[in-house]
Amino acid sequence: MTTGFIGAGKMAEAMMSAWLKAGMVAARGLVAADTDEARRRAIGERLGVRTTASNAEAATAELVVLAVKPQQLDGVIQELPAGALAGRLVLSIMAGKRTESLQKAMPGARIVRVMPNLPCVVGEGMSAFCAAAGASDEDVARVRALLGAFGKVIELPEDRFDVVTALSGSGPAFFAYVLDRLAGSAVAQGLSRDEALLLAGQTMLGTARLLLEQGTDPKALIASVASAKGTTAAGLAVLDASDVGAVLKRTLAAAAQRSRELNS
Repeated sequence: MTTGFIGAGKMAEAMMSAWLKAGMVAARGLVAADTDEARRRAIGERLGVRTTASNAEAATAELVVLAVKPQQLDGVIQELPAGALAGRLVLSIMAGKRTESLQKAMPGARIVRVMPNLPCVVGEGMSAFCAAAGASDEDVARVRALLGAFGKVIELPEDRFDVVTALSGSGPAFFAYVLDRLAGSAVAQGLSRDEALLLAGQTMLGTARLLLEQGTDPKALIASVASAKGTTAAGLAVLDASDVGAVLKRTLAAAAQRSRELNS
């Protein structure tokens, strides 16, 4: 299967790298298009794939991945010959762009909308997808396998994608924000920055694996760690007395609202 990427940013590179390592695509059958010459050179050197400045060239592949910013879609479509994507399997990883809009822009394409996230770089991505009318069961199975090469996969109705974008798409930045603040507080208490980041990062990683692999509810984990009048209870008392829950709710709502706006 030949594969073309329209846009070769960090997420596109992570996906290409994972698929190449897993043997799901061959370097000789993969082409990455990007307007940035330096970016093309870097991708070619690191991955050994063909690169081009022509989106139309990438659009000739059997599988086409749209990995540009949502605001760039109209410009990309204008560059392509009429009907260039008709009959092709198209994966869109653009935030906010609904399948209805994509079908209007690319009539006849077999479209699957995907929201991956940056941890796919280390094989721990979280990808949600939904298939538009016209995508076959075989297309869905192929997409599920491709996404599974770099993490966990879930198929969801499209009306949930704005909150998916906010939670797992933007989520790595939110989790990193919290980790950074915790590490900074530990530095203020005497740890070095490197020590604090190692302790905080491994603790976040271990907590996530514990919750997922054992199917533990976060509330149950909190209860198991927090003994009466202990250190955890002292810290939790501060959290419970603050408005951190409300702040996180507003954070997620703002990101989801921006996702809705990107489709307009």
